[in-house]
Amino acid sequence: MKISVIVAAYNEEPVIMSTVEKLLSYMKDKFKSDWELIFVNDGSKDKTGEILDSALVLDGRIKVLHHPRNFGQGRALRTGFDYCRGEVIVTMDADLSYGPGYIGGLLESLEKNHVEISLASAYMPGGTVTNVPFHRYFLSKWGNRYLAIMSHYDIATSTCVVRAYKREVIDSLFLSSDGMELQLEILMKAASAGYRVCEIPADLAWPDTKAVTREKRRSSKMKIAKTIGLYLKIGWLSKPSFMFLAAGAVFLSGGLYMAMLIMLRTILAIWEVHAQKPLLEAISMGISQIYAQYTYSFAISSGLMIFGLQLLMFGLIFIQNKFYYEELFKGMQDIYIKTKAASARPQDRD
Repeated sequence: MKISVIVAAYNEEPVIMSTVEKLLSYMKDKFKSDWELIFVNDGSKDKTGEILDSALVLDGRIKVLHHPRNFGQGRALRTGFDYCRGEVIVTMDADLSYGPGYIGGLLESLEKNHVEISLASAYMPGGTVTNVPFHRYFLSKWGNRYLAIMSHYDIATSTCVVRAYKREVIDSLFLSSDGMELQLEILMKAASAGYRVCEIPADLAWPDTKAVTREKRRSSKMKIAKTIGLYLKIGWLSKPSFMFLAAGAVFLSGGLYMAMLIMLRTILAIWEVHAQKPLLEAISMGISQIYAQYTYSFAISSGLMIFGLQLLMFGLIFIQNKFYYEELFKGMQDIYIKTKAASARPQDRD
């Protein structure tokens, strides 16, 4: 297999040459000749682009692409996808927080588990997180747990860029995200297309220099509110029915609980009145007595049950709509694959 390793870089001047050298050394040692390293300079304002261009002399299998301005990590990776020629595509982060050794592990996992996508996961059993600031760790871990609940895959880490894809996955999905959400878009669309995913445990390790000197800049890049909003949006798009069904169940359960208490009090009141009055009269008097005492409870219970049933109905409608969407997606995917196959492929270029 020909292997393409893609790295998106933006303002990585302090570390980019070290990244090039480590990846080059690993690929030469592990895979001999059938590979390529593709670096996409995403409009860096520092000397990242110049350093990458100077690295071209190290090996002819290093390729460097430049964006005229900063578009985002997702756009940079998509540029690499369009250019690369590998049968298997691996994406890595520019500072090698996960280390080049995971390339081999990801590729081995693809074959061993008979899947199309393999992910490096710091949050699955066996994975570790080292030297990452607490707020970054907390947001990432719990965000990934939420995404796991909302996604179609039983995975612990959905957001990591360190992955391996079989070529068919990238060729068959129409991708549009420019930012970090590309990782989530791929998983969401891959689930609709029926592709299989697995994880391997990984150690996310920030070097001391990165944790100390780069945290301020990275914090500005990863705005907390924007990231939380992104997680919520992607989760909503993955399972739009979940929130309606969950909220509907809560409201309906609360209404039914109150209704049961009211019914129990009504039965006791009827039983007490029936000792002196006929049954029909006792029922009428018992209900009237409880309604007079718990008027607000009647109203609240009825409101909760009606609102809960409405939310449940919305959830069922979303499930139906998602079924129709997935059928439409599969049809459009077939058209996209055929159209893309008819056009010139990257390996056909001179």
